[in-house]
Amino acid sequence: MIYRILCNAGHAPRGRDDGSVEYIPASPLAGAFVAGVGGFDLTMPRVTNSRARFYFTDAGWEQVGKGVAANARREGRVVKVIRRKNPHPSQIVYRDALQVAIVPLKE
Repeated sequence: MIYRILCNAGHAPRGRDDGSVEYIPASPLAGAFVAGVGGFDLTMPRVTNSRARFYFTDAGWEQVGKGVAANARREGRVVKVIRRKNPHPSQIVYRDALQVAIVPLKE
């Protein structure tokens, strides 16, 4: 299984060219990192495909994801966890022991 956390967001962090961070309005439901939820202790790979979405692996869910979801709930956010079967290898654009980035199949 893979797990994706979605939650409501206030403002999302965006890096500037000078290395500083600015906060921009975010969508009502966003990935937990974009929503600004704390608790992530993960490698941040550079994935250039804008359609790619990050999910926790089973190990990542146990080690990081559950804590991130709990932090979001403690902050009073609406949290939705999406569980999916493992993706087809052709969908995967990044993978490590804790996370996987996939490009969703067109339906």
